[in-house]
Amino acid sequence: MKRIQSWLENVFIPISTSMANNEFMQSLSSGMMSVLPIMMVGAVFSILLNLPIDAYKAFLTQIGVADILNLAVTMTTELIAVFMTFFIAKSFSTTWGHGDQSGTIGVVAMVAFFVLVPFGLNEAGTKIMEFTYLGSMGMFVGIITGIITARIYCTVLDKDITIKLPAGVPSNVMNSFIGIVPALIVTVVFLIVHVAFTFTPFENIFNCIYTLLQAPLQSLAGNIGSMIIIVIVCQVLWFFGIHGSMTVLSVIFPLWISMYAENATAVVAGLPVPNPINVTFFDFTTIGGCGCSLGLSILLCFMSKSKISKEYGKLFLPCGIFNINEPMVYSMPLMLNPLFLVPFIVAPLAAVLIPYVCICVLGIVPAPQGIMNLSYVPAMFRGFINCGWQGILMEIAIIAMSVLIYYPFFKIFDRKNLEEEAKAAREN
Repeated sequence: MKRIQSWLENVFIPISTSMANNEFMQSLSSGMMSVLPIMMVGAVFSILLNLPIDAYKAFLTQIGVADILNLAVTMTTELIAVFMTFFIAKSFSTTWGHGDQSGTIGVVAMVAFFVLVPFGLNEAGTKIMEFTYLGSMGMFVGIITGIITARIYCTVLDKDITIKLPAGVPSNVMNSFIGIVPALIVTVVFLIVHVAFTFTPFENIFNCIYTLLQAPLQSLAGNIGSMIIIVIVCQVLWFFGIHGSMTVLSVIFPLWISMYAENATAVVAGLPVPNPINVTFFDFTTIGGCGCSLGLSILLCFMSKSKISKEYGKLFLPCGIFNINEPMVYSMPLMLNPLFLVPFIVAPLAAVLIPYVCICVLGIVPAPQGIMNLSYVPAMFRGFINCGWQGILMEIAIIAMSVLIYYPFFKIFDRKNLEEEAKAAREN
């Protein structure tokens, strides 16, 4: 245990801290986080459109509301690559010292992205943009485009390669002319890229990036083996007092965004969820907070015999209902507490395997879309949002499992507290 702790303190923590403070990673994270409000709006309309009640869906279709809700999903989730391009470019341009031009740079990045998008023909023979590439399939291209655009634009400005106007020209006019040269260079670069990819077997950059990079990474992040590894690493880090979720999940956050976008598009089209193992599976492990500890909070609150255990329960259960358990981790503590190490890791693993069996093996629970930012939504409500009424029953089963796994360790903890209280009473 001491060797592991020493390795974490001397090797892992410095590396993770360096990554967290890295200018590039901070800019990338900031740009992606800016997209979340748009995704949440799309998620709300997607939920309203796809509640697992057949009569409700038929009613929406009959009165014409389904098409309106579908439009909201299309203009948010299915255009996520476009928004991602803008915010990534805006974030990086601010980091590279041109925050005053960040809005313009974001728009130029969108132009560069649209330059890359191939065109097709509709039934009437009219040229139309391939809408497929504006959503999840184009996300990685959007990220790359945003970064490259910001880099080119900022470099041109830094080298002062701009159109010079005489002194006395109004500042708003001056600013308009400043952006002409870098915007022109960016557009030409991406036109060349567009043409170059037409000579490859992929035909366009979107097919290339998706085939060689995005799809393999999503496959890696979207299987049960990877999810189990993620959960174990997170819990070990939490046990040593490191915020495991923040440390590990930031790496796969871009993949989960693209997986959600693919899922939402498929659900709206009436197709099966293509990525059933997604961020929702990790959320199942945080019912009550890290360690799937709602079961422990329930035991402390309702089955404790010692006063201190009962007080812990009263303090932790209200927080646990909203999946917050930092007070439990750091004050009880669960951190560096060998007594709770086993359930602290086993309960989240069981919380992954139960949904996997119910959703992917038996098919008795609908696959979740992978809606993000539901971390603080109480259990059962979150289950209903993700998987309908079957999700409520599944989360009840996960909570019951958590109670059973933590119970023998809770009894030892409560008995020790009871003995200490009795000893203190005798001494007084």
